[in-house]
Amino acid sequence: TMILPCRSFRCGAALLALAANICCTSGRIVSVPDLHGDFESAVKILATAKLIDGESLDWIGGDATLVQTGDIADRGDDSKKIFELFQRLGKEASEAGGSVINLLGNHEVLNLQKDLRYVSQNDIESFGGRKERAEAWGPDGWLGAWIRNCPVTTVVGKVLFVHAGILPGILQHGSVDDLNRAFKAALAKVDAGGALTSDERDLLGTEGPVWARDYAFHDNAQVCHMAREVLSRVGALRMVVGHTVQSDHHVHTHCDGRVVLGDTGVSTFYHGMMSFQEHDGEEI
Repeated sequence: TMILPCRSFRCGAALLALAANICCTSGRIVSVPDLHGDFESAVKILATAKLIDGESLDWIGGDATLVQTGDIADRGDDSKKIFELFQRLGKEASEAGGSVINLLGNHEVLNLQKDLRYVSQNDIESFGGRKERAEAWGPDGWLGAWIRNCPVTTVVGKVLFVHAGILPGILQHGSVDDLNRAFKAALAKVDAGGALTSDERDLLGTEGPVWARDYAFHDNAQVCHMAREVLSRVGALRMVVGHTVQSDHHVHTHCDGRVVLGDTGVSTFYHGMMSFQEHDGEEI
């Protein structure tokens, strides 16, 4: 499989005329889209972004904030290695004054729901077998306990990050923190085998933050009005999403730069483009 060059996309606010306010944090803000079990590409991307040493794989990003927008799991064979890497980098970054934020994607949620349709046999074997993988992903497993504490969305500086997109109706839960708490509670109810409320079904369903494709599929007045409403309510200037692979494997924007579509098909499963996005207030 051909490995394509790593492409960076520097997100700015020229079209929003608010560039001076885009970053309220002191360090760099870097996001990485869906990785889908491709450890080699994950390492190359993080090294190219100067967040890790390419040999030791140690954190060298200082006070940078790294946001991975979900879907480490499924399709590829090495999700375990990627999860282990991000867990370690989270500790190292924190010690250096930086941070690593892993968001939930729909494929993490599918695994928590025990939907294994997209899990490769090699991925199963990397855990030691089906039983061992199930234990690792369980509520008390080394991976499952960690994943259940990952947020579904975050705001860093003036950038809203989420796997698929946040629609206005989902924000009835209140703030970003309230949304994260509600999503975590819904997943806990799934673990317990309880009946989901209508709101909880919406959170985990096709219009929820890990599945909605409205912003990726449409760039019209109605959708852009929704984007502006959501961004205004959370105090952000743009929304960065993954989830929907771009057909030409390049980063694109909708709604005059307010929505960044970051999934470039990084995994060799898609034969796409390795990429990261740096959100530093420069012009697009």
